[in-house]
Amino acid sequence: MTMVELAVGWLASHLWSRGRAEPAEPGVEEQLRGLAGLVHAKLDDDPALRSLELEAVESPTPSAGTRRRVVRALEDAVWTDPHFGEALAATVQRLGPVMPRPAD
Repeated sequence: MTMVELAVGWLASHLWSRGRAEPAEPGVEEQLRGLAGLVHAKLDDDPALRSLELEAVESPTPSAGTRRRVVRALEDAVWTDPHFGEALAATVQRLGPVMPRPAD
């Protein structure tokens, strides 16, 4: 699983949990909010992100199509903005030891 795929899976899970008022452990929750903020700042008007948010109301696992669209949007953002890519990589690296791998 790539860095971007991990980020999308964790973001979807975070959105779902947040909608149910089930925050993660405080330190992890803060990092997940950081991931969400980073992604939202970059993809704020992207329809794929909107789809992910809507699907997160019903399930922690987005549809395959939405997952692919958000992954593609984030990959494009990483490709065109190296600073964003570095920030996303650092965030995923911090979350890696404390978060389960998202379902494929």
